[in-house]
Amino acid sequence: MKQKNINEPHYYSDRLRTKLNMLHSAPAAIFEAPSGYGKTTAVRDFLERELPKDTPVYWFTAAEELPTAGFRRLCGEINKIDGAAGERLLKIELPNAANVGEACDAFRSVRCGQESYFVIDNYQILQDFLLPPFFSALIEHGIDGLHIIIISQILNKNFRSILSSRGVLHITSADLRLDSEDICRYFKAAGAGISANDAKSLAQYTEGWIIAVFLQFCTFRETGTLSDTSGIMMLMEQIVWDVLTEEQKTFLLLVSAFDVINVPRACRLLDCETLPEYALKSLENPFIRYDPAERRYELHGIMSEMLVLKRAERGADFENACLLKAGDCCRDEGMTDKALSFYVQVKDYERMLSIDFSQLLLAEIGNTPFEKIALDIAMNCPADLKRRHLFSMLRVAWALLMFSMTEAFDGLMAEIQVMLTSCRDADRSWLLGEWTLLSSFKAYPHLAKMTVIVREAAGYFNGKCSRVILPTIPWCFGEFSPFAVFHTTPGEADREADALEEYLAVYSKLTNGSGAGADVLFRAELAFLRGNLTDAEILTYQAITLAESSQQSMVHLRSTHQLAEIALQKMDLVGWQNAIRSMERAASYAAQNTFVTRLNIDILRGILLNEMHEQQKVAEWLQKGDFSGRRTLPAIVFSARFVYFSFLMQQGEFTKLVGISQAYLASLKEDLTPFSTMLFYLTFAAGYTAVGNIAKAAEYIEYAADRAFPDGLIMSFASFSARHDAVTEMLINNKYPALLEKYQQVKARFVSGKEELRRALHSGDFPSDLTAREYEVAKLAAEGLRNSEIAERLFVTESTVRAHLRVVFQKLEIDRRAKLMEILR
Repeated sequence: MKQKNINEPHYYSDRLRTKLNMLHSAPAAIFEAPSGYGKTTAVRDFLERELPKDTPVYWFTAAEELPTAGFRRLCGEINKIDGAAGERLLKIELPNAANVGEACDAFRSVRCGQESYFVIDNYQILQDFLLPPFFSALIEHGIDGLHIIIISQILNKNFRSILSSRGVLHITSADLRLDSEDICRYFKAAGAGISANDAKSLAQYTEGWIIAVFLQFCTFRETGTLSDTSGIMMLMEQIVWDVLTEEQKTFLLLVSAFDVINVPRACRLLDCETLPEYALKSLENPFIRYDPAERRYELHGIMSEMLVLKRAERGADFENACLLKAGDCCRDEGMTDKALSFYVQVKDYERMLSIDFSQLLLAEIGNTPFEKIALDIAMNCPADLKRRHLFSMLRVAWALLMFSMTEAFDGLMAEIQVMLTSCRDADRSWLLGEWTLLSSFKAYPHLAKMTVIVREAAGYFNGKCSRVILPTIPWCFGEFSPFAVFHTTPGEADREADALEEYLAVYSKLTNGSGAGADVLFRAELAFLRGNLTDAEILTYQAITLAESSQQSMVHLRSTHQLAEIALQKMDLVGWQNAIRSMERAASYAAQNTFVTRLNIDILRGILLNEMHEQQKVAEWLQKGDFSGRRTLPAIVFSARFVYFSFLMQQGEFTKLVGISQAYLASLKEDLTPFSTMLFYLTFAAGYTAVGNIAKAAEYIEYAADRAFPDGLIMSFASFSARHDAVTEMLINNKYPALLEKYQQVKARFVSGKEELRRALHSGDFPSDLTAREYEVAKLAAEGLRNSEIAERLFVTESTVRAHLRVVFQKLEIDRRAKLMEILR
């Protein structure tokens, strides 16, 4: 790319040069600073000047694009280093909670034949979708001969916490900043000396920010004096903006919505087939870098900021036209979420409703949660546009319902109902079916009433499936336990199991598999709560199979959680650990790695960790119990509160637990379901027992028992036996004597299983220095499973299993499986 004829002296302070020289020996390095600190330039200069000419350098620059596309490009660069590892990563595809371990293993398998450098620029874009474990794999890769350099603006706290705990070369804005002596040397090196006082003044108001110093240098070269303007944007305007023609300015403002542009995108924005010469010339700018490998232009962050300001100066009409052009361009490129974000800024309801946003209901559009966009559409979109886009309006209604915006949902549904009476659309019957299906949730969670309505809806669909309620949206509003939701009447659990099966037979068919397996999971939960482990385990595996067939994350997640609970009572350490890890597989389904799934994984892990007295490992947001500033669903908040109350109990904060319990129960606006009542009251009873109020504890335990024992639900009482066993046993003996023997059996099994599992977890029972994952693989191999079976059980590849076994054999100093069986069996 041709540059403006500006001499750009690249000056580096002595302290920065010292750190740059450490790149020769550092396996990994992080350049982290805001835009304008010269991070990329410093790395490029080092690689060009300090390395032998034949040293391979691989450079990847992240861009605003679909995450899958960005990851494929990253794999393409890795493929240049090691084709086998690159292909493995491409097959794994974008890492998610379920396969990130395998992706890390694939990356660590990279082999390079000579000293090489791999640069990942603009990493701050990747941190939104590339999970922290993969970041750890990058900075702790252990690949001989490979140096990884990550260039990023400020990392988020998850990545920074990883960075702070590793011995990685970390170059920050403090290293890149220039002091007054540096500024003097910088100007002098370019043949334009300034006084020490001027340098000191310049250092004060630029704070050593290299881009600001550079702009002042440009002014000084042209005028012989320093600018009296300390504002970076005003300097940019003087040096960069004012020299452009009007056509060039208009073109840059038109593309200003994007940080990265290529010629085809620029042509779409200009509505032309060939990019005009003036446009190409405007891109020849020291603040716009051309990437010849990707054939695209990357706007410096400061340049983008200036263009946004200049775009706004031309008035709302011009700015809106630019944003709509950008939205149309994203829509044509398949970037639906980006397109919607531009349309939202302009409030162009016609374009917003023309998008199929059924997969975006749980997304954040720009910085705005979709439910806020849905509420705005419902309240402010003109009626004639709503009438022309009824499918989209029904999706809006579905979003409002999910986030419990009941009043807005009711109002919109009434509005749509009126529109449907005069609808002449060829899909009128289908639309009526969608409206009726949504209406069924007014009866939620009463299955008999809901079933009547969904059967009515089925009559309108004529064999078609819903375009509004999709199986990719977490079933049951993010509530993972069908038993907690649909068990509404004590003593009726078996009848409710039949009712849920009858309901789902219709509902799942209409929604192409939504909720598949939930009826079997309900029966599995019921069997488990009654203490019937064999039946529970069989049904749980059946539920997982059905959930996987329709990719139902919530059913899969709760089922694997229940396998962990069963493994506890079977004293099966490997099974318990494997179930915890397998919960993450629920996030691997397409479009379901959402905040709903991630929060529920935290919650279910929190339940297990509290149970095993590992409460310090519970997610921080659950330990704090403050959910007000976190995007969530009402059902998730309910479950999260239970984990928080359990955390207080395990921490021994009983007075706090009692105080909060009273306030919480008083704040409830509707009755809890029987199962939820049982769990909360048993938890609160533990608090009252600990503070010596046995009478109140007994009252709560009896209240919980009256909702649980008519269905024989004794498991939860067994799990709380260490907290209030005497009161529980006396109550059962006096009021429910038929359950006493079963309760004692289940309690004994639970207590022994829990203690054995805790002992194994804390006593370092892993032979030699095996990691938990190596022990899992070794234990399964010792049980006689083949590599393929182990891989299937642990959701990894056979090559990963073989790699783990090689390490196990080395650590245990054995050479075959027979000896492994002797050690571990």
